[in-house]
Amino acid sequence: MSRTLNIAVYFDFICPWCLIGKRQLEQALARLRVERPEVRVAVSWRGVQLLPYLPVQGEDFNSFYQHRLGSAQAVRLRQAQVQQAAASVGLSLDFGNIPRMPNTADAHRLWQRASQLGTAAQQEALLEQLFVAHFQRGADLGDGATLLGLAEAAGFSSAALVSSLQGDGAPFLCDVAGAASQGVPSFVIDEALTLSGAQPAEQLLAALHQALARQAPACGRRIAVPAERVPAPGKRALIEAQGKSLALFNIDGQFHAIDDSCPHQGASLCGGRLEGAVIQCCAHGLRFNLHTGYLLNSDQLRVGRYPVEQEGESLFIVIEPQESIPCTP
Repeated sequence: MSRTLNIAVYFDFICPWCLIGKRQLEQALARLRVERPEVRVAVSWRGVQLLPYLPVQGEDFNSFYQHRLGSAQAVRLRQAQVQQAAASVGLSLDFGNIPRMPNTADAHRLWQRASQLGTAAQQEALLEQLFVAHFQRGADLGDGATLLGLAEAAGFSSAALVSSLQGDGAPFLCDVAGAASQGVPSFVIDEALTLSGAQPAEQLLAALHQALARQAPACGRRIAVPAERVPAPGKRALIEAQGKSLALFNIDGQFHAIDDSCPHQGASLCGGRLEGAVIQCCAHGLRFNLHTGYLLNSDQLRVGRYPVEQEGESLFIVIEPQESIPCTP
């Protein structure tokens, strides 16, 4: 059974921690694919303009940071800190090659339109182009021609995006008010869990697992059947996991899972006589239909029965809440 996690990332192109956070998220998702291959992840990048007051032509990069941090030494220390964090995720940031702090309003407008029109591959390519252009090539993300050139390099038609550019420096308004109130990057998982800042991959991965655990009550628990315990056609296996004892049957290639305990007096069913899709309890001879879980010729007595799902070569027993039907004396 597949699961889907939705991650909204709020960011600005001029924030180095957003690019670092992107790499950390990529590392976390790579590990999640190995650990939980059945999980599908949908990531949407949502722009937040951090500096809407900047003039349309931007400001001198060094002057901007000296004014913000107070001195050239403070700027050097801050940039060294950021570069060290970037290097830890395989990034090289060239602050000395950035002439201007750009107004990113049009960059966000272009990205918003591109996110509506492009494929996932085109969007990823454009996002990388925009980050790299600023932090490694010193390109001006406030310049319309530069933005359209980057979009074309990512596979977009400039004609489809040119109308998104205003060129007047008017602030870009995020589609969710207060989405980045705690700063960027901000990772919102399934609209429930929020992590702010460039989080380590381990912490992001833990949050992804936490989000999956929150989904579990609606989706049920899954018990993975070890490959060596998968029964051949006509055979059965006792599966004990997560506090459950289950009897797993293979009837002509179709799998059936039931509680190993007979609902009459609790005798084991796994070792009972199997005739087609009917299992007979060893203790008192009660016979249950594996397709329904019901006692033959009765709708009052039923053994717990669970869906079995196959994903590739992997087999899972899904434990879902079931109504308990007591034995009638």
